[in-house]
Amino acid sequence: MRFRYRVAAVSASLALAGGGVMSLAAPASASPSGSGSASASAAGGAAAPALSCDAWQYERGTKGHGASVKCYGSSFTGYAVCHQPDGHLYVRFGNRARSGGTSLVWCDLNAEVIDAGAIPG
Repeated sequence: MRFRYRVAAVSASLALAGGGVMSLAAPASASPSGSGSASASAAGGAAAPALSCDAWQYERGTKGHGASVKCYGSSFTGYAVCHQPDGHLYVRFGNRARSGGTSLVWCDLNAEVIDAGAIPG
């Protein structure tokens, strides 16, 4: 049961992080407009470009383990789900990178990366 709670907490963290990025587009589509076509074009203009990422790479360093993520299409921030030996799961975020760049994320000492990816923005 404790493991399910942690998985739910990690999922909620990722959903909030992704939702925070997506909420930036909401005001443009929610702005009052006289015609339906103008609001549709505003919503289309505010949509985030598609993000395409290579498979994440496991990184080893002198102070721990991490992941590197390379993506194309828009700027992005990498994330890693880290697992400590005592069973604790947590999410770390890396640097923001431009399209074609690499975001590097590090977990704490003795923790392992169990999943990684990127969120647009």
